[in-house]
Amino acid sequence: MCRVSEPAREDIAGQGACLIKIDQLMLTIAHRHSDRQGLPSDKVKTGESAQCAAHRATWETTGFNVEVGTFLGADSDGVRVYGCQLQGSFGAEFVEFPVPAWAEDNIQSIKLIDPYEIQFRDWQKEEDLLLIRAYFDQVE
Repeated sequence: MCRVSEPAREDIAGQGACLIKIDQLMLTIAHRHSDRQGLPSDKVKTGESAQCAAHRATWETTGFNVEVGTFLGADSDGVRVYGCQLQGSFGAEFVEFPVPAWAEDNIQSIKLIDPYEIQFRDWQKEEDLLLIRAYFDQVE
């Protein structure tokens, strides 16, 4: 089931990603094959919106059932980035989360990072880090 904030609901197909802000940190994942940080994202499945792709990708890679919110913009590959909210009270006291057993083959780590302290070489798509920082600043 796709969880989308009603005021933000749109029916646009495409690849989606969740930007999750906790305090002044951003939730990222690192894939096993690259060891670089990025946002949870995935390609759209047939009949799925970009928002639902973002929700599903976040669940599949982190185990977090987020609510997908406002469209923030797109990255250099056209991936639609949404501000997503975690349910419950998460604070920045946790900087690394356990990888769910079902995702261990693909995901190396789930971390909270400061998007202004990460180096370009450590971001999944270096050319998008400035965009991601701008999107991060839009999330309340």
